[in-house]
Amino acid sequence: MESIVNGFSFALLLTSLYILRFRGWKTPGVVAVYFTFFMTLEILASHFFIPPGAFGSGLAIVCFGLTIPVLVAAFLVWRHEKKHGQDGVHDGIEVKSGDSGRESRPDS
Repeated sequence: MESIVNGFSFALLLTSLYILRFRGWKTPGVVAVYFTFFMTLEILASHFFIPPGAFGSGLAIVCFGLTIPVLVAAFLVWRHEKKHGQDGVHDGIEVKSGDSGRESRPDS
């Protein structure tokens, strides 16, 4: 049972970091696959490669504890982007792609 809880907590931490770094709220299917992959990997590793009792329940507590601020940060980034637009900047200036800020000169 401890290996399942540790695997779940570690997979949840890695998934929350993925959500924050790669804007995972835009691709929930990828997030589900990512979580499933790491959960399966952790459980298989704990059953076949890691000796019993190598990681105590403290690992799960630490991983859950680290997951909470990461998810809060992801929520704040999502809310900021939703409020201010895709890039998070809303100052009323529209910049066209490829525009370097130089004045255009007419051909002579």
